[in-house]
Amino acid sequence: MKAKKLLLLPLLLVLTASVGAEPVTFTLEAAQARQVFLAGEMTGWDRHKQAMARGKDGVWRLSLDLAPGQWLYKFVVDGRWTHDPATSDHDADGQGGQHSFVFVGEGAWTPPATGRGRVETHEVASAAFGRPAKVNVYLPPGFERGQDLPVLTLLHGGGMDADQWFRTGHIERYADRLIASGRAKPFVIVMPSSNGRPYDGPAERFIVDELPAWLKERYGLQASRAQSALAGMSMGGHGAVKLPLAAPQRWGYAYGLSGWYPDELIAAVKRAGKLPVTLVLRCGTEDDLIAGNRTLLATLRAQGQPPDYREDAGAHSFHYWSQVTEEMLLGVDAYFAKVR
Repeated sequence: MKAKKLLLLPLLLVLTASVGAEPVTFTLEAAQARQVFLAGEMTGWDRHKQAMARGKDGVWRLSLDLAPGQWLYKFVVDGRWTHDPATSDHDADGQGGQHSFVFVGEGAWTPPATGRGRVETHEVASAAFGRPAKVNVYLPPGFERGQDLPVLTLLHGGGMDADQWFRTGHIERYADRLIASGRAKPFVIVMPSSNGRPYDGPAERFIVDELPAWLKERYGLQASRAQSALAGMSMGGHGAVKLPLAAPQRWGYAYGLSGWYPDELIAAVKRAGKLPVTLVLRCGTEDDLIAGNRTLLATLRAQGQPPDYREDAGAHSFHYWSQVTEEMLLGVDAYFAKVR
């Protein structure tokens, strides 16, 4: 891609496009459209959306050089936002619509040729919610009921549900690849929905009490604190810090990606005096939530419990999370390895 075009794109793409970038062509059949734009993580969404060109065949096209990883996007057709109808790679965007996504290049997100686990989707009865909650469960290759495996509880972001880490994030691909390569031992990943709650009230009771009981009944899983980890992105990062405060004996390890840490959570951490988990925090330098991450870091340092903290080039995006998901899973595996 020419430098002149790069200058039109947001800082995230400027920083990443030169690192192993690959050309990606986006197309849309819309012969009657007057104007079509590509908007996504690679353009800062609406801020720097890119005009597409219509060919004589009525197909709109745009080619960009994109760094390896996952990129979410939409088309803006005569002012109307829509997902890409030509691909099945799309999921709820948390705003009543759908976004599409593309994985660029070979990487931690590439599924192995053999040795794949499976994801089962359930509607789990919940007295706390007063209605069922969707739960996705990743079961590693060869899983059998009653198998003594550790459990990672993986939390979604705001406005989303259990599908965010599955249908958009494809966490099963990362896990399968690590297990197939021998870099990680098998463990279960459970992805609960918060049913619109910020991991308090009914959502807290469901995840802390009802979900472990259901996992025991359904799969025979009885993970101890040393075999239980908690992780999430955005609002899920908030939950990864908040839920252990409510249930100190439930999890021993927590991982927050680009977490949302408001003043009331910081105050709760101060009142607790110490977090009951080993905590890892990661955040992109272009993330709007970075100030809260730094405040939580300073608070924990002042309490003599500095977390494993790092800031990376990146934004509040699946492109950034696709770069650190493997590291997150390896960290979880290393924690579980201590008790194997």
